[in-house]
Amino acid sequence: MRSNVGLCLAVFWAWGVSGAWAGTLTARQAMNLANQRVTDAAQNNLIWMEGTHSDANLRPRIWEVTFYDPARLNAGTMVRIQDDQVLKVGGAVRLFDDARWTRFGRNFTGYHVNEIINLKRWNLDSDAVVAKAVAHPRLSGYEVVGVRLLLRKPSDGDVAPNWRVTIRARPRDRDSGARWLGSLTYNAETGELLRDDLAVR
Repeated sequence: MRSNVGLCLAVFWAWGVSGAWAGTLTARQAMNLANQRVTDAAQNNLIWMEGTHSDANLRPRIWEVTFYDPARLNAGTMVRIQDDQVLKVGGAVRLFDDARWTRFGRNFTGYHVNEIINLKRWNLDSDAVVAKAVAHPRLSGYEVVGVRLLLRKPSDGDVAPNWRVTIRARPRDRDSGARWLGSLTYNAETGELLRDDLAVR
């Protein structure tokens, strides 16, 4: 009896360890979780979200979700999620991320209402866009071992958001040599490949 109990505990422990990352959230799930932790004024006002530290299934373990929030300094609230848990809710500090003259001032004044994503135009969840990227013909000779994801609009107004998928991979005939190969950009509404910035032959 004692050995059976021990076996059950061992199986349960092994399942917990191996499955700890198996429930890692997709982008849509992470956004919905983050949405529950912001004020009414910020809910559904998604500006951008970034996924990093992907697991063996190429699902990001860390999501940073930024909402337009008129009540905050810089008009932004950022929610950080790791392994399905909200770790932090706080003000979003905008880094210098847009050198275009028409939007240059926002690097210093914060986020703008025109940057909010129309969620009805976001059809492609993170799993789907990663599957598209991994299947890209130029990656046929590589095994993708990691991704970084960024969802945001390419411009102001009612335009579809884009997914940028940055790829880490190694040649299929090697057990080492993984490196960041560049990125693929997709329309998050239609799934169309918009830009190929992969540094592969």
